[in-house]
Amino acid sequence: MDRTDYQILNLLQGDSRTTLKAIGDRVGLTAPAVSERIRRMEDKGVIQSFSIHVDRTLLDCNLTGFILVAIFPDKYNQFCQFCQEHPAITAHHHLVGKLNALLRFAVKDTHQLDQLLAAIKQYGDSQTSVELGTYFVRKAIPIPEN
Repeated sequence: MDRTDYQILNLLQGDSRTTLKAIGDRVGLTAPAVSERIRRMEDKGVIQSFSIHVDRTLLDCNLTGFILVAIFPDKYNQFCQFCQEHPAITAHHHLVGKLNALLRFAVKDTHQLDQLLAAIKQYGDSQTSVELGTYFVRKAIPIPEN
């Protein structure tokens, strides 16, 4: 990967709907050349998917945050299935350490949060933090000097 690939990644991270022509204009390539570079990055697994970022507070999920969980070892597979199926859990990260799972959640209110925490309790102990604000969700990828 060269500097141009990194520039393309940063432009796509900012807006995955940016046209190939617009990207090409910014990095000095034609649209077909940009398309080929994107295809190569997809083939290598550098680009795994294109997605949108949804503001769940506009969808009546006024309470968001994070839950660290110390999962009982014999229940981790069941816990993974629970997380996949529960609509309030928006992300699940497996961690090393006593607190071995980090969840992101979005719920309507404290009542729904209480219900979620009660359901999680069967898998292990948890610590919850409510999100007050988000300063960024992604950062530009540093472009190599060479």
